[in-house]
Amino acid sequence: MADFGKILKDLRTESGYSLESLAKTYNDRFGGRLNKSTISRYENGLQEPIITVVSNFARLFGVSSDYLLGNVSEPFFHLDNARTLREVNARGPEDNPDDYSLVTVHYAGPVAAHFDATPDDAYELRTIPAEWIGRRRPEDFFLATISGDSMYPQFQDGDDILCLRCSDMEVPGRIGIMLLGDGEATVKRINYKPGEDWLELVPINPEFKPKRVEGSDLEKCRVVGRVIKVIRTVDQI
Repeated sequence: MADFGKILKDLRTESGYSLESLAKTYNDRFGGRLNKSTISRYENGLQEPIITVVSNFARLFGVSSDYLLGNVSEPFFHLDNARTLREVNARGPEDNPDDYSLVTVHYAGPVAAHFDATPDDAYELRTIPAEWIGRRRPEDFFLATISGDSMYPQFQDGDDILCLRCSDMEVPGRIGIMLLGDGEATVKRINYKPGEDWLELVPINPEFKPKRVEGSDLEKCRVVGRVIKVIRTVDQI
């Protein structure tokens, strides 16, 4: 697990966590007993985590365990996710319902990875593996589809994303979906400083510029979800 500590530290700092706040978030979510000293030992390679801790950190940061362990370079990509989702949604009513442990969530349609498109209001229902949502309720989540390439390469045009419904990113630097003004929607990294009257929507693709929203324009915006998982199809079946 030589790469685990460095990757964990990078994810922690990019997400705006201190050692103490990450320990609290982890313990609140998973019922753990981590403290900042233990996380520091993980990050400095002085202690190896058990596999459950690796899995929980992967869920917390919305990446795969393989990425967290340094086995793959793409944090969101997981081929089994795409394959499983295709199999689940291709099933007919005659199929055995016990073949999978499934939950049903809303599909919200396309969400722009740029600043000039609106989401589809025609909601439909889709099924996903229950393990993707952990101990939360299915109604706490929705699926959407990436449109555009300002979040490339982590998010590509056509990717499906599983999002946790929320009205606050909790910490700056997380990737979320924000509604802008008259129904325009975008998925971006959302930066801000608590107590200040502005936020910045930051694309990952360096060919796109960040967008700053402040003052009265900020009152027209609202966060509707935080991206938890990316589901990408890489080939036809």
